[in-house]
Amino acid sequence: MNRTFIRFAVVLLTLVVAIAPVRADPAPAWNELLEQVDDAGLRTTLANSITIGLITDRAEFEATIARSHRRTDRTGRTGAPPSRGGVSDEIGRRCAGLAGKDVDAIKVTIDGRGRLFAPLAARLPSSYQAAVALAARFDPKVGTPELKDHEREIDAYLATIADDPVIKHALAVTGTRLDDLKANWFGAGAGFEHVICGEMKKTSVSGYHWWFKFYTDETAGRARLGQNIDHAGDTGIFTGRFTWDPDGNGPLPMLVKSKGGFTIGNSAQVLLALGHIAIETARKGNNVPSAVQFNANINGRAYTWQLYTLGGTIRSLYPICGSGDSAHSFDGVDAVYYDLEEDGLRALGADGSLTVH
Repeated sequence: MNRTFIRFAVVLLTLVVAIAPVRADPAPAWNELLEQVDDAGLRTTLANSITIGLITDRAEFEATIARSHRRTDRTGRTGAPPSRGGVSDEIGRRCAGLAGKDVDAIKVTIDGRGRLFAPLAARLPSSYQAAVALAARFDPKVGTPELKDHEREIDAYLATIADDPVIKHALAVTGTRLDDLKANWFGAGAGFEHVICGEMKKTSVSGYHWWFKFYTDETAGRARLGQNIDHAGDTGIFTGRFTWDPDGNGPLPMLVKSKGGFTIGNSAQVLLALGHIAIETARKGNNVPSAVQFNANINGRAYTWQLYTLGGTIRSLYPICGSGDSAHSFDGVDAVYYDLEEDGLRALGADGSLTVH
């Protein structure tokens, strides 16, 4: 057999192998794998991720579980998880001490003539500008992995509020440290960026739940009030439609928030304290639910708050109903992974960043 024929045969065999259909691996037995996951919140997350196509094989399934375990229950607490209603009640009890402790709360006048807020007459506490300055460092687009880039600025900001009464209360009632609060708010869920700064999801506003961020953007002409939807007679809360231009005259589009909300007159740090108490209380029993509601009174007004978590950290926190001292009563809320603001499903990157799919 001559060498030319051998070479031809080898080339032909290579082509046949290259174009031959590759047999796909059989789909994993998802139900059996999910039944082996003890954490109900994680199980829901995994099931939804499988449905939407974020997890497509067993390797991705196991990698997601491993990442979740590395981020869950940093304090090492164990024990049977309490009932969801019990968690909500306990969060409310621990948050009760926040009322009256927000020393940086300020009196705000509602404009009501095409603008939400009248110009502030009082001198602002330094914590307001510190929070806004940190917020300005974040890219408004959802899912940008930039937390590590701002590590020094984040630490500097937290140092300015470390002795604030609401922060000290939150750490005391949860038996945690400032590093734990940092991990909760600046972790995989990017809670600070979502809640305090506001984020951009295509042409929609995502998050944006601090009143003073709206005040600064409205004053600069970057935010405009739309139709007020709920709580029209309550000057302590806004729930309505608005638009936001994240970069002024820059290339980013004008964004719309069909229905957003925030309490009015409170500091950023009381929101950080509120979320920290909620997630650390829910972390009991090595279990962090994907979502939980609770009642809390800040600055003399009680509301029902919605907390969403991601990877054992805070994703979103905002008031949803209630007024006065008789906020919404409930037995609990089912753990869900879909954010009510339609943020969509997200997966955790290997470095702890938030990756949008």
